[in-house]
Amino acid sequence: MEIVLDTVNALWKVVAVGVLLGAGLPALFALALRSLNSGRTVTADGSLSGTPTVGGRVIGFLLLAIVSAIALFGIVVIVLGKQLFH
Repeated sequence: MEIVLDTVNALWKVVAVGVLLGAGLPALFALALRSLNSGRTVTADGSLSGTPTVGGRVIGFLLLAIVSAIALFGIVVIVLGKQLFH
C-alpha cells in the first residue's frame, strides 16, 4: 500500500507541473500578446488602427520576459540537469 501512496504522491506532482507549464506558459504568452495590442482596434478591412497603451506595452513586455526566462530555465535544466542537481 505504501508503494501506491508514493506513486500517487509523485504522480500528482508531475501532473501539477505539467498543467502549470503546459497550459500556464501559453496562457501567459497569450496575455502578453493581448496586452501589447491593448488600445488598438481592428477596422472592417482587418487592419489595426490606434496606438497601444503604455501600460499595456509594459505589462506585455514584462510577461514576455517572464515566459522567456522560464523557457530558458527549462533549456538550462535539460542541458545541465545532472551538474545542477547532483
